[in-house]
Amino acid sequence: MYSMDRIMMFDHNIENIGLFTRPTTQGEELELVEEFIDYYIHAFLKNNKVNNLAVFVEPKVASGFPDIVFASYSPKILDNWSEEREKLTVNDLKVMSHLIMTGGSTGSDLISGLKMSERVTLQSIENLLDANLICRVHGLWKPVNIGKIYNIKKLVSVEAKMTDMKKVAEQSLINTWFASQSYALTNSANPQSGTIKNFERQGIGLYCKKKSFKKIVEARKLSLPSSYQSLQFNEWIGKTVSHLC
Repeated sequence: MYSMDRIMMFDHNIENIGLFTRPTTQGEELELVEEFIDYYIHAFLKNNKVNNLAVFVEPKVASGFPDIVFASYSPKILDNWSEEREKLTVNDLKVMSHLIMTGGSTGSDLISGLKMSERVTLQSIENLLDANLICRVHGLWKPVNIGKIYNIKKLVSVEAKMTDMKKVAEQSLINTWFASQSYALTNSANPQSGTIKNFERQGIGLYCKKKSFKKIVEARKLSLPSSYQSLQFNEWIGKTVSHLC
């Protein structure tokens, strides 16, 4: 990982924060990905003066390895950080995500909803309490103010394919489970109208490359955090920033 002033690159395994990546394969597709990352960073620095950008290259998520994930996040990410957050596990984030989605749950609702054992669930509640991410209100476990603890403003996934538009559309649709916007990237300069309509119908965005990159379809904006994986990207960034300080 290397760090520029407002850009952080995550392009290899960082085991101490629990991030794993897939080794990139040389070829035209990788060239397309690298060119698009440069294009996106340039546009971000030009148009966004407030937030920072984390760029994940083929990070391992539960559904596979998206080619790129861009996370625009607030530089205030450490304002409510703590040593206890360094220790949070995937199970802890699953409990946290469930509480965010439900607005609050009892311990028994958590156990039945997540299909995790009572011991594991109670340990996660304890870990989240220690990290000041949840509180108890009228018998329910509830998340604290999400704006204070979740600092990602946009989480954009990008799947690149040279030719197979059907496959890249399927992969891009899968990524909507954690991303606020999901895009496909292709070097096809003039996609067919049927392809464009299919992307629009599914809410997936499309970038094409002719001489430069062009956004053909704007992806539907989804709310964040939408899953424990959305939370995981926030924690990866927070842990890394805290280690740099």
